[in-house]
Amino acid sequence: MIRKWKERIYIIRREIILFFLLLFTLLCQLPDELHIWNSTWYAMDYSLGFDSRLLPGSILRLFYPDFLPAGAAYSFVLVSLILLLVMLSCVLGFALRRLEGLPAQKGLLLLIAFYLLSPGSPAYLWTSENMGRFDMFLLLMSLAAMICCFLIPSVWTDLILITLAGLSALCIHQAFIFLFFPLFFTMYLKTCAMEKEGKAPVIFAFAGMAAMAAAFLYFQLFSRIRIPSCEELVSLLSSRTDLPINDIALNYEYFSASTQSFAELVLPQLGERIRYGLVTIFLLSPLAALYGYLWIAILKSSGKKERVLYVLFLLSHLCIAPAFLMAIDWGRWFGAFLTMQALQIVFLAAKKDAVVLSALAALNRTYTRHPYLFFIAALWIGSLHKFQATLLPDAPIFFASLYKLYRLFF
Repeated sequence: MIRKWKERIYIIRREIILFFLLLFTLLCQLPDELHIWNSTWYAMDYSLGFDSRLLPGSILRLFYPDFLPAGAAYSFVLVSLILLLVMLSCVLGFALRRLEGLPAQKGLLLLIAFYLLSPGSPAYLWTSENMGRFDMFLLLMSLAAMICCFLIPSVWTDLILITLAGLSALCIHQAFIFLFFPLFFTMYLKTCAMEKEGKAPVIFAFAGMAAMAAAFLYFQLFSRIRIPSCEELVSLLSSRTDLPINDIALNYEYFSASTQSFAELVLPQLGERIRYGLVTIFLLSPLAALYGYLWIAILKSSGKKERVLYVLFLLSHLCIAPAFLMAIDWGRWFGAFLTMQALQIVFLAAKKDAVVLSALAALNRTYTRHPYLFFIAALWIGSLHKFQATLLPDAPIFFASLYKLYRLFF
């Protein structure tokens, strides 16, 4: 018995190491409370109407039907984060184990290392401004769909579960369609590509994506809650919980037109977001070089017929663009973008996609020839803070320091 347990532990050693490293990071950086902008929604549920953002609160209402203590909501978020780390460790460890003995394994390990060092690593989900944001639940649903695709051999079962996970994520937050859909798009098409019997799986996949688009439009344009005014909603929620109730957030979400929130929140800060966004892109340039290298290698390695598929995978990341135009939480958008870049390639590698494995093997050869470049890039990326909700904390500091340096000489 002991020998069997040792063998099992040895098999999943990568998952165990990754989990404890991530858990250590969580415990060292865990904020004391949920961020006030998002904490309100943990006290809201479907008794108020059928709207997005109400699923987590509805789950909590099952356990706390009369009154939700702030400590219970915080514990719910903490347990969710730990579950997320377990699932992420399983996904990354499984992908590495699938490539055991292949040249691509070291390339994938490099990719994972840079992802976990980057400002968009899972640690951005528990920075002070992001603690309790629903992005973590969207990533949880994405990881759950990946695990289903890894462990379940049935194509039809995988397609159904991917669809259910995507629709559930939309019930959590409609921003899912901008932030995490590229991974679902990849899972759909790759799963269909593995099925050689007819066009039915492809038709189902596109029907599933259409259903997600329809759900997004419903939650974004047509869903409503039954409370007629912000004051009444604040009064009701204050009687249900001792969590901070943010009337400004509630007013913009439920009682103001989209044009008003855009004019009052987005437009006044757009110039600042663009300035610090460009600085962020510069600070993330080693990651841009890494992903650029991989995608160029992928497109070069693919044949003419299959290249269209990889171009679609790459272009799917453009769906995040509307998020940058519609809301000011650019830090969250950058974090999700980096996460999707990593997990998309991890998924394809775990499925032993020959083109992606070739690109990862090429990355490993480049690392073997120029290890010092990767070491410098790792130090660069690892020295940056994790994303807050609105921006990378290093961006305004870097910009101000550069300006002071300019004034020193000019």
